[in-house]
Amino acid sequence: MELDSNSASNTVFTDILKHPEFEFKLFRELGLAAFGASTLGECFSVAQGMSMWDLPGWVRGWSLLTAEVEQQARLAMEQGHTTSATEHYLRAANYFHMAEYYAIIGEGEHVHLGMKCEECFQYALQGLPWGGGLVELSANGKAYPSYFLRPDDSGAPRPTLLVVPGIESSGEELYFYHGISALRRGYNVLLFQGPGQAGVLRRDPASHVQHDYEIPLQVALDFLHDRADVDNDRLALIGNGLGSYFATRVTAFDPRVKALVVNPPYLNLHRLFVEMLGQRALMFDVDYHALNELPPSLMRGDLKLMVLNMCRRFGVSRLQALVKCTEAFSVEDLLYRIHCPTLCIRGEKTNAEMVRQTEEFCSGVRTEVKDLILIPNLHESDAFNHYSNLPRLNQLVFDWLDDLFQPGASS
Repeated sequence: MELDSNSASNTVFTDILKHPEFEFKLFRELGLAAFGASTLGECFSVAQGMSMWDLPGWVRGWSLLTAEVEQQARLAMEQGHTTSATEHYLRAANYFHMAEYYAIIGEGEHVHLGMKCEECFQYALQGLPWGGGLVELSANGKAYPSYFLRPDDSGAPRPTLLVVPGIESSGEELYFYHGISALRRGYNVLLFQGPGQAGVLRRDPASHVQHDYEIPLQVALDFLHDRADVDNDRLALIGNGLGSYFATRVTAFDPRVKALVVNPPYLNLHRLFVEMLGQRALMFDVDYHALNELPPSLMRGDLKLMVLNMCRRFGVSRLQALVKCTEAFSVEDLLYRIHCPTLCIRGEKTNAEMVRQTEEFCSGVRTEVKDLILIPNLHESDAFNHYSNLPRLNQLVFDWLDDLFQPGASS
């Protein structure tokens, strides 16, 4: 499947970044380089080979790269170079996840790429100083593969961060996004993966994102609550993208959450979705397999990719079914139930609906400790995810948590 592009070829890196179909995912990878998930040269080697937004080409390009990086990891390990092997396995895991993005869910290639991501990440964990690893959380016959990592094996109770992904992130990617920063500062971290998310889809392609995500998240909270190495009075929850909606919902119902961080606040997915697509998108219907047939005047290439991924993960096949599905994802009426300290993060420049939902969140939560941080937009992706400056994002998050949980700590 090919989605329209404004150019027949891309041979210069700066030109590639001008194409919205490339821009967000490529910037996402470049941002993660700050924590060892990628390198500029390796990302460039894949991007320069794409003449237009070709989804099979995306999968093929990242798969070829990650096979080479994984091979170097194996060779380094065989030769006793543990640090080199660990660094290569970390990048291989992340690149397998990049390939996994646009592989067709439920087909063998998607499963293979996802499980290779897990395999490489678990090899990497053996060379890292952290304790813990993959944990299989389960309830009512549902399995939620997640990662619980701790700074060491002392068993001492520590402040703990539960990280909730959005639509596309994996537990492995969240390790780079927040996990390393948490562990370096002495926090345990649980990288959760729930219904419709990467770790679950690798095992159950029929799993779909659900609006009542507080149900699986309470399983994660049960897991943490029963551990002696978790200080239950210093348990924080952070949600990124749609994960902030999930995190907000469970905090409204479960007092075990002692601090909530939303990045940015998603109170009503339907309103945000309509804002991003525009009113024209409400006037026609199309099967997601035919999205590439729409002219750019009706839907930009990057939005087509967003709709494609959402359809697959929400379990619908048509645009208007997806629009209807988003209506259930609403948490405005529950904000009054939130009494723990909250931190709200968003980019300085974002769409009007995100500004409104930020204001609603800050005025709606019932806590004396509620802070708002606006992050400067170094790039358009900073409106939502801040990949262009992840160290700055994590500094703000963990300085706030340190002041809340362990006053006087330096990190």
